[in-house]
Amino acid sequence: VNITYILKVREVGASESESIIVDKRFTETSHQVTGLSPSTLYEIFINTKTDLSSSQHVTLLQATAPGAIPFPEVKTVEETSVTLIEKLSLVELPEGATTSKLLVRYTEVEVDSEAEITPVGDPIDQEIDLEGNSDDKEFTIDGLVGGKSYKVIVQLQIAFNEEILPSDFTEDLIITTPFGGTETEKVKRRFDGIKDKTNDMIDDISGEVDRESEKLDTLGTELEQFINQATRDLQTFSSVFRQNTTAQESILTGIAKRYCIESGINYHTGSILKSQSTGSIFECLAACRDSTDCNGASWDTKTKMCRMSRQRRGDQIDNQKQMVSINRVCYDTLTGASSKWKNCIKIDTDFTGSGITGGQSRGFGSEWDCMGWCLHTANCQSISYEASDGTCRLKSKPFGDSQSSRSGFISISLQCMQA
Repeated sequence: VNITYILKVREVGASESESIIVDKRFTETSHQVTGLSPSTLYEIFINTKTDLSSSQHVTLLQATAPGAIPFPEVKTVEETSVTLIEKLSLVELPEGATTSKLLVRYTEVEVDSEAEITPVGDPIDQEIDLEGNSDDKEFTIDGLVGGKSYKVIVQLQIAFNEEILPSDFTEDLIITTPFGGTETEKVKRRFDGIKDKTNDMIDDISGEVDRESEKLDTLGTELEQFINQATRDLQTFSSVFRQNTTAQESILTGIAKRYCIESGINYHTGSILKSQSTGSIFECLAACRDSTDCNGASWDTKTKMCRMSRQRRGDQIDNQKQMVSINRVCYDTLTGASSKWKNCIKIDTDFTGSGITGGQSRGFGSEWDCMGWCLHTANCQSISYEASDGTCRLKSKPFGDSQSSRSGFISISLQCMQA
């Protein structure tokens, strides 16, 4: 007598025709079913069959784990810690499943000038208990070292029928901690004290020269020693200041990247400029740069499809947890070196003419708030910001129709920032 197992798998509520059906020999004890959707509850029916009859089936319920979860948002970065927020409210769970914990894995890395990442330490795991809570979860990673870079990835673990189901890890989040402000301030105070002491000493020397010229050689020697010490202290301060500036510039660049990359957001466009399969949102960005007229793109984490658009953020945006979207103009503008920013920020300069209809408003707190409006506005090429009343004016040309000197105005060109 031939005996076989009959295995049927389908989503809860699906029809018989949508089932995955597998015949297995009676002697086999396991089978892996592939092609299932993440975060989905499935019914499993099992029965035996012979040449003459079939048994009653046994019914089981089984959930699948979530796919990739959203990037954690960066809340604060301190010298020895970083606070992140995982957007659990955007994660769909299968029916009957609850959140168990977050597995946070961080590794010290080195990032070279070509953005290549090399681990320099062993991964460290940190578990965050969720106890069934699906609200956004804020957590802190402690014990970091100032001025170092770290790669952070996060995995969500859910519980179903006393079984733990892990999601995919998030893509790499690179964070650089700043150097401690306390030491910098200490060196600065010391430098200020040296400066004041030098001024006092010079006054004393002048008076002493007038009164006792015979002590000039001795005072000259003391002055030379003091100036040498002051020079060494100044060099120490300058070195620490440069290191701190480099670290802060790296942090600002990282924040800019997160500001221009939106996880869980899809940019809808009337017509797609180009579509192609890419391995990540950054490969999608590279394809956008290589495509003429591409200003924004959306990448599907499930299908790996990159859809490019002439628009920066599409006709409208929509919450879709598997999507990651990027404003290329925003990203390429805000990820440059500080030397480029200095050359492109025109102080006491107004870009006149070429105003965008509806592109003028008051109450902006800084030129960077004004720039943020421009980055997400179609056809905006430059801004002029009036500090006295916070007026922001968007321009359709890289430098307006012309440039004029005007006190209290700050103007910035996107074309210059992206050069």
